[in-house]
This record gives sequence, C-alpha cells and structure tokens, in this order.
Amino acid sequence: MATTGGSKQPGGPVEVCIAANDLEAQVIKSFLESNGIPVMLQGDSVSKVYGFTVGGMAEVRVFVPEALASKAVELLEADDEGAEEEEAEEADAPS
Repeated sequence: MATTGGSKQPGGPVEVCIAANDLEAQVIKSFLESNGIPVMLQGDSVSKVYGFTVGGMAEVRVFVPEALASKAVELLEADDEGAEEEEAEEADAPS
C-alpha cells in the first residue's frame, strides 16, 4: 500500500459508525462532509462485485480524522434522534 506521507488533520482516522450498505454510507458521508468533516469509507469490495446490499459483507465503515471524531458522532446522534422523533410523529398522526 502506498501512502501520501501525511494528512491535513493530526491523528489517524477513527471509525465513527458502520453503515448497513454502500447507499447508507454515501448518505452519511454527504451529511458529514456538508458539515465540514472529511470522510473515508471502507467496505468489502466483494459486496460491490456481487451486489450485496444486506448482511455483514455489505457493511461499510465510516472513518473521520481523530480531531473531528467527537463532532461527527454528535452530528450523527443528533440526526438519528431527529429521525426517530419524525417516525414517532408519523405513527401518532391520524390516518
């Protein structure tokens, strides 16, 4: 493996979450990058070759620079809580 000799952020990459598949990972990546956090995704290449979309082989790990990991986790948790609140409101709404 070749290296570039350094990065813009101090510290190595830190895993902040595991996405269920590549689509979910791309959404998370876009969300974090729109908040100024660079993202690196790591998944099993066999999932792309065979088109796995569920299960362990489809999982994609989401990494961010160590210095921004706590901010990334906060953003992801806040977004997750917002999605849960929306689901609860939809369930309570009369049909």
